[in-house]
Amino acid sequence: MKYKLDEIITINDKEWRIAEHRMRGGREWIYTLSHEDVGGTYTTMSLNERAIDGITLKGGTVGGVSEV
Repeated sequence: MKYKLDEIITINDKEWRIAEHRMRGGREWIYTLSHEDVGGTYTTMSLNERAIDGITLKGGTVGGVSEV
């Protein structure tokens, strides 16, 4: 597992939080990303590690959530 829960990934200037991760087929990690818009509506999407890596190489960013 490469990405941790609650890490933030920026895609198209929107922050997506890694809300869940699971192993699929015993071979690859699948991550569920969650984004909350201004109205409080949640949007989710599921991506594998290769897809997230591709997004971050093309200008997206990945960062951890700081704890206070």
